[in-house]
Amino acid sequence: MHLPEEFEQKMRKLLGEDYDNYAGSFAKKYGQTFRVNQLKTQPADLFRRFAVKPVPWCENGFYYDGEERLSLHPFYYGGAYYIQEPCAMAPASFLPVKPGDKVLDLCAAPGGKTTALAAKLQGQGVLIANDISISRCKALLKNMEMAGVKNALITCETPERLAERFAGYFDCVLVDAPCSGEGMFRKEPSMAAEWSPEEVRRYSDLQKEILGQAASMVRPGGYLLYSTCTYSPEEDEQVVETLLRGDNAETFRLESLPLYPGVDEGHPRWSKSGEESLRYCRRFWNHRVDGEGQFAALFKKEERPGEENGGSRFSGESSRPGKQPGQSAAAASAGTGDMTMTAVPSAADERTTTALNVAGATTDPAAGGRREKKRRKNARRNPLSDGRKTNTGGGKKKNAPEAPGAAGMSGEMRQFFEKCRLEIPEERLQFIEERVFLLPENCPDMQGLRVVRSGLYLGDCKKKRFEPGQALAMALRPEDYENIVTFSPEDIRVEKYLRGETVEAGCRDGWVLICVDGLPLGWGKSNRGNIKNKIAPGWRKM
Repeated sequence: MHLPEEFEQKMRKLLGEDYDNYAGSFAKKYGQTFRVNQLKTQPADLFRRFAVKPVPWCENGFYYDGEERLSLHPFYYGGAYYIQEPCAMAPASFLPVKPGDKVLDLCAAPGGKTTALAAKLQGQGVLIANDISISRCKALLKNMEMAGVKNALITCETPERLAERFAGYFDCVLVDAPCSGEGMFRKEPSMAAEWSPEEVRRYSDLQKEILGQAASMVRPGGYLLYSTCTYSPEEDEQVVETLLRGDNAETFRLESLPLYPGVDEGHPRWSKSGEESLRYCRRFWNHRVDGEGQFAALFKKEERPGEENGGSRFSGESSRPGKQPGQSAAAASAGTGDMTMTAVPSAADERTTTALNVAGATTDPAAGGRREKKRRKNARRNPLSDGRKTNTGGGKKKNAPEAPGAAGMSGEMRQFFEKCRLEIPEERLQFIEERVFLLPENCPDMQGLRVVRSGLYLGDCKKKRFEPGQALAMALRPEDYENIVTFSPEDIRVEKYLRGETVEAGCRDGWVLICVDGLPLGWGKSNRGNIKNKIAPGWRKM
């Protein structure tokens, strides 16, 4: 593989005699890898299906050497696992999230790390998944729905806007920052052709700004995980040290992350300050592990006297405290209140959209046509702004949501959920025209922010009927609904259903939950054993 000359010289300087091993790794292969979705199943349940070996740094990550494409297996459509590069599993694995936490994934798309964080929460607490790109939110939304996540909000905002609202709010924040992508050159050779020292410096400046905004949103005693998929010290150790040596004294310290065979410590000598605690960072080199390049650093925010002590969630060493950049006055004014938001229904609904270019989405007023061209132009001038003007309210929109619980369930909706064991507190229902969402418990105030998805999309209340949504099907367990049909993965009817065809099976008339080996795939409408296919079009197997 051809590498840019300046990049080759840089890597030779960093690796020394080990460079030849790195250069030879571009011919190395390690097969498919996936992470088991513990919202749906457990690793042991898949061992009987796949010959696997574990990913050392992720307890539910596995290498798969079989010939079958995992993305075509029915279990994939049932959300049993997420196909993910093994080293990319490390950041979410390192962040010590526990059920009930308030968690932010700041640069979330396409959703690999976000769905891993959701599994750690086990449906408890609140997860905000943010991405600045409205187009990338399409994949994020689909992956969150497939994973069966119920307690999440998806936003499309700048870090600055979120920091103004959520100062000191989150227990855990993940920043998988945009970077020059040096660790992905083997997987994506086209990225090597676009590399330049100028791009590295540009990304470094951007990362420092994003990390500073993220740090302001961590509560005292909370955690911040910074990661990249690049090797450049300018984007790794040197970004980390800016937070440790910022203007606010004694605010953050580095936590020592676990070491695994082939995984390297951070290098203090590659920083500007020589900060010794940088050795607590972790580097994944693609010639030393079965995976691509990755860097990770875990911060803990210090507590002040009188504040709740969160305690360390790792048994490793901790560095001396570092520092945090200053907060704006606006960042100190976060609070809660009534929720007003623009929400997007299922990514696979049949209606068309401009903003996400997927069916069923509410049109984004800042996307499309000439305004989208203007957005891209502005984004080039300021990467943090994404070129968008933020809608902060000020007038009632055509699709403005009702206040949570204001509309209440219709009789048809109530009748449907009498057959469903999912708890539906009416005070947490959000109605946007005919679409119905279930907000997370203790949902924060999102007024004025661009919200792509407000909790779990339940379905549509139409004239005299309720039609359950695909996202609801994926969030249920078979025991949560009284009328189900479950097939084995080898049953030809599974393939027919995934392709959108009618299937036959013994069940009661009405709405039926179609499952494969206990994993929901979607809805059907049964009439005397003939099940009309109701799987959302965007979810069908092509």
